Amino acid sequence: MIKKIHPGFPLQALMSACLLACLTTQASAQSAADVPATDKLERVMVTGSNLHRIAAETPSPVQVMTATDLKQSGYTSVADVLHNITANNMGSLSQGNASAFAAGGSGVSLRGLTVGATLVLIDGHRMASYPMPDDGERDFVDIASIPFETIERIEILKDGASAVYGSDAMAGVVNVILKKEFKGLTLSGETGVSSKGDGNTHHFSITGGVGDLGNDGYNAYASLEYRQQEAVLLKNRSYLAITDWSKYGGTANIFDSNQTPNLAGNDQLQLQPKTQNLNVMSRFTKVLADGWQANLQASMLNSRATQIGVFNDVSAGQQSFAFGPSNSQNPTPNPLGNPYTFMQADGVTPFTSALNALGPQTQHSDTTSYRFVAELSGELAGWSVDLSMGHTRVETKLESSNFLSVSGFQSALSDGSFVPGQSTISSALRSRIAPTGNSTSTNELNFISVRGSRDLMTLAGGPLSLGTGLDLTRRKLSESFPAGFVSGDQYSPIYSFAQGEQTITAAYAELAAPITKELELDAAARVDHYDTYGNSVTPKFGVKYTPSKQLTLRGTYSQGFRAPNPAEIGKAGSTSGVLNPLYDPVLCTNGNPATAIDPNQCSIFITELQLSNPKLKPEHSDSYTLGLIFEPTDWFNMSLDYYDITIKDQIIAVGLLGQTQLNNPATYSANIFRAAPDPTIPGATVGPITYETYPFLNASRTHTTGVDIDLRTRFDLGESGKLHAEFNFTRMLSYDMTYGGTTYNFVGTHGPSFVSGDTGTAQDRAQFTLTWLRGPMTLTGTVNYISGMTVLDPTASPNTCDFALSGTFPNGVPAQAQNFCHVPSFTTFNLTGKYDVSKNFSVHASVTNLFDRHAPYDLQTFGSTGNGAQAGGAAYNPALHQEGAIGRFFNVGASYRF
Repeated sequence: MIKKIHPGFPLQALMSACLLACLTTQASAQSAADVPATDKLERVMVTGSNLHRIAAETPSPVQVMTATDLKQSGYTSVADVLHNITANNMGSLSQGNASAFAAGGSGVSLRGLTVGATLVLIDGHRMASYPMPDDGERDFVDIASIPFETIERIEILKDGASAVYGSDAMAGVVNVILKKEFKGLTLSGETGVSSKGDGNTHHFSITGGVGDLGNDGYNAYASLEYRQQEAVLLKNRSYLAITDWSKYGGTANIFDSNQTPNLAGNDQLQLQPKTQNLNVMSRFTKVLADGWQANLQASMLNSRATQIGVFNDVSAGQQSFAFGPSNSQNPTPNPLGNPYTFMQADGVTPFTSALNALGPQTQHSDTTSYRFVAELSGELAGWSVDLSMGHTRVETKLESSNFLSVSGFQSALSDGSFVPGQSTISSALRSRIAPTGNSTSTNELNFISVRGSRDLMTLAGGPLSLGTGLDLTRRKLSESFPAGFVSGDQYSPIYSFAQGEQTITAAYAELAAPITKELELDAAARVDHYDTYGNSVTPKFGVKYTPSKQLTLRGTYSQGFRAPNPAEIGKAGSTSGVLNPLYDPVLCTNGNPATAIDPNQCSIFITELQLSNPKLKPEHSDSYTLGLIFEPTDWFNMSLDYYDITIKDQIIAVGLLGQTQLNNPATYSANIFRAAPDPTIPGATVGPITYETYPFLNASRTHTTGVDIDLRTRFDLGESGKLHAEFNFTRMLSYDMTYGGTTYNFVGTHGPSFVSGDTGTAQDRAQFTLTWLRGPMTLTGTVNYISGMTVLDPTASPNTCDFALSGTFPNGVPAQAQNFCHVPSFTTFNLTGKYDVSKNFSVHASVTNLFDRHAPYDLQTFGSTGNGAQAGGAAYNPALHQEGAIGRFFNVGASYRF
């Protein structure tokens, strides 16, 4: 429970309260024998704790991925690695989602609780979020921009951690830990291509460092990394490029028959976008007097991506709004008319032709992340002290092209510059009817942190340890789209803006008490003060019981919170829209065409505009974990953990309530705008709905439970080498969301379809890795498994397959197409190999999706290019099955260390 406390709450009382909570992490399934001997006695600050301690001491489950693990995965980007962990689920973001609010960004969603509930850190510190929030709402760190070669390890805390880190850590924490020291010079490079001859990827790095901390008292290193990925076009994967579903009983070419462009036949639509990364990182560390140490870190990370969206469809008119920071609470329709019907040169005949020649809406994102951090650590009066300060800034430059201008296109029609049906458009005419727009969005996060820890006394099981600290964080978001969108002259189905600032002060403490050698208790608590809403207090408790060397029992209870961010409470807004058809509660009472005043209003899609809400409360959570670690021998380790998370006062877009909010607009602060009554319709005292506005509200509750199983073992095969095996499995037992007075269960379904491109909620994810080491050779095979799901979304009404796939099968799903009611499971196998030619030179190769498994058909998601199969786009789910869309992919490379 998150409690309000008085702003004058005394610090002494706070620090006393902070001793009542728990928190921590553990390299749960990592065998002690797998940890290098030099690490066994080293006390470090581990993810999820304020104490300098040994990772194996803590109660919370943590998955640790070393730099070797990353390379043996077969991938060359952090985003690909994290998207394949078993704890990642519903709401994750992929650069393969061409029509996303967060164009060009990528995020991870632990426990399926969206990217907004997963905190991503770099070396234990916060990083500024991507300046274009997911769905115009949720903050996330762009994992696609994180460099690959300078990572020492990634620690994934699968437990709530607000008691240590504050907001956003309700589902867990991903902590990317960079190399602390590097000596010498290393050159590495690799190149890859799909078995279809496309999607070429080139990845190169150079890292050099001088000085030895132990002998010279200093170390300095710098790293330059470059990665380029070419596009994979939809037309080159013919099995996904389908708009004629007649062989399955669907309507033939339904997208051509109404003059909407056949998206799947387009030469530009991308399954994999063209991207480019250029990363520069540096670190200088100096040993000072009396054992103190200082370091300076500086990095510049650049990520570029091209997102190809949908065509401009003006067959039903163009609806746009003047909607920006100056009128964020009062958007106004385009004064020319809303929707505006384009007229041909005679001024009478409506323009209804398709605009194929203009091409699809396209966005080029160029994101640069800056990070400067200074740290000072040492011993002072018996305390281990860590001082740090940092400046982080993310800047995204967005170029938007092929978005139609209402005034420009109408004038070109009126004077004959554009003739209906013409197949080519000159550059001059293009700049007139669809001017290219440019905008820059920024997000800044600056912090100062002071931490201290010490042993207070000796207990039967070891030292009673205290850790405490103070943080000051300042963040500022400025998200914008080109001026044409703000004025309402240009329309985009994905449009958002936000301006806002926050200052956060926090105090926290943690106590670890080894009562006996078998029993340890942990407690932690934190209080955060936000200048935008007030205070939140979050505790955590943990226990670890080791009755024998072979068995450890552990459990935690924690509270957490997510503070409303500037996109939710600042001068902000976004376009939106319901995913299922509604009915007009006045012109079609109860949705019954037989009794409707206007039967045409019994199945409508309306434009909805999302408004910010300065009165929002923070979301808050209660979470539990309960698990065991079983290690009968030094070569076998197993952990089993149960998790239970409840998030209350969840911030949602009111439009997600669908018909409920439309029937009760006053209850949900919605405003419905209508056209003038149609005099030809008897009894019509109001006109049809043209659009509505509504604010964010604390109106939802989510409860999810599940289990994690982690197994690690190794075998010595004598002269035949060694085998290392690891198995990770996550089963989601429940995922219930309550809003509008109804509870929906989403496990194994395509719900909630309104989140992050409609990813769906898979019940099971598994990963099995087997590594064979023999002499200079290492060979690793990895199996990734994702269970299937139904295309149904429990929030839909009616919740039937016919309704879910009505866009593809408008007359109902025939018998020969019933298989499309369920998305099959998906399994891939990756193979990597490395050979050390000499002490300094090695070569490596990998094949991802070795057996060239096709992505299963998913006709429900709208996250794929072209807005999914039902809009004529790609018939697969990029959030879960991207490797299947790309197909078998080869990669070869080499590394040399001087």
